[in-house]
Amino acid sequence: MPLRPTSHFTWQVLRTVRRSKKPIDGRALRLVPSRKTKDGSFLTSLVDEGLLAFTTGSAADPFAATYSLTDKGKHAAEYGEYEYELKRPAVPAKSASAKGAKPRS
Repeated sequence: MPLRPTSHFTWQVLRTVRRSKKPIDGRALRLVPSRKTKDGSFLTSLVDEGLLAFTTGSAADPFAATYSLTDKGKHAAEYGEYEYELKRPAVPAKSASAKGAKPRS
């Protein structure tokens, strides 16, 4: 599996969760109040990447949920990189007319 480096902000969030003795809520993980962190989508993307896991709550209200690190998240918090799977784009199936076949009459 290839390695992906974490951004500085992501690394800071993961380190904050790592240093916490108990699961931490999403509001405390909004370290920098900016447009990118306004809606909490950065938290759900970290959960989707497999770096964080919901302890309580869900993606419906990311700031009220509490989070803990996964094994992949612990590695990323320590080393600043993590393994990820390559996602291949879906190739649409070609129809008979697109392959060069003559249409039936």
